Amino acid sequence: MGILILQGTNADDKIEYKLDHARMVVGRRPSCDIHLDDSTVSGEHALIINILDDSFIENLSKTNGTWINGKRIRKSVLQDGDKIKIGAQRFIYKADNDMPGVDAEDFEKTMILKPGQVARDVASSNQVQAIRDAEDTAAMKAIDPQPGTDVAVLRVLTGPARGKETRLDRSMVTLGRPGVQVVVISRRKDAHYANFIPGASDKASKPTVNGKPMQMRATRLNDGDIINLAGVEIEFKC
Repeated sequence: MGILILQGTNADDKIEYKLDHARMVVGRRPSCDIHLDDSTVSGEHALIINILDDSFIENLSKTNGTWINGKRIRKSVLQDGDKIKIGAQRFIYKADNDMPGVDAEDFEKTMILKPGQVARDVASSNQVQAIRDAEDTAAMKAIDPQPGTDVAVLRVLTGPARGKETRLDRSMVTLGRPGVQVVVISRRKDAHYANFIPGASDKASKPTVNGKPMQMRATRLNDGDIINLAGVEIEFKC
């Protein structure tokens, strides 16, 4: 979950906005998720879309526009440290790079994507479709694990990382290689589900669960299921 930090006149005068909803509108209207009482800001000035650990911003203003690092933008992926100008208001975007339970080495070996990696690596022509696909998936309904409950595990069965295990101790985990195959594993009240994100993947290639190609509808995972992702077999254990 990223954060927008509104910069005040004084160095210590800052307001933080957590990007904790799938869609957040920034503007002058009181109904906006991030309300800015500033005549240089349009009623609905910008839209922020949050997908997993990635945030996208889209300009909605026809007058003053939206600027990132000194450049006027229409749509853009937000990167850690980006300086955003909306009207006369200035923000800094901070990405959440805290992924508990897995170290940097294990990220690469188990194909768990780091925050922002999907957004950076997906071709620009596919970004809008990837956003729509991800918003439509049941992964957006994921919930955080309850304290004291058993935590499911992903275990790599083939390839150089064979034998490595990753605990699913967060509500959503993104797996794969952007542009090849991307899958979201989400935890819900009744079970874990796998969602294929076609907009961030090669159209000619689909991951499988127990040998069956994944479709747009979420696939419920059962103990012992085998996910084949970009040629690597991963076992789901719960």
